[in-house]
Amino acid sequence: MSLRNLVGKLGIVDPADLTLRHNTEKNVLSLQLGSKEYSNVVPEKPFPISHPEFITLKDEEGSNICTIRDVSGLDEVSGKALESVLEKLYFIPKIVRVLRLEAAGDRFEWATETERGHREFTTRGRVSITFIGKKMVISDSDDNLYEIEDIDSLDDRSRRMIESTF
Repeated sequence: MSLRNLVGKLGIVDPADLTLRHNTEKNVLSLQLGSKEYSNVVPEKPFPISHPEFITLKDEEGSNICTIRDVSGLDEVSGKALESVLEKLYFIPKIVRVLRLEAAGDRFEWATETERGHREFTTRGRVSITFIGKKMVISDSDDNLYEIEDIDSLDDRSRRMIESTF
């Protein structure tokens, strides 16, 4: 399949051409795209870590309706509706401080402060850590994800613990 065909199948749309509303009862979206209306729309992030602004909107059967290349172009109501559903589907706590980081064999034990409170978890060694520029994504032994948006923004103690370990 050529790149042109692939891009065509994605159905990339201008965010200004659609309207989203949140159905809080079902935690899905309704979508108005031109003269067509869709209900029970589920957003997906095909690249949740590297390109979180890239969103596909799928129907009840999982078929692609359209793709939004950059959600920052959505109107305020649509943006909030999308954000509300995505927060539930893609919960990734952001670590703001590392309280403890200890090696235990080939595992690491973490005690952290996230934007949503204290979290302790274990990782399966260095393979559980992915760096994307200054961003650090951590996968714990239960496959939960955690994120440090910018290692340089951490306090000195937290940064030193990470740098000495990784």
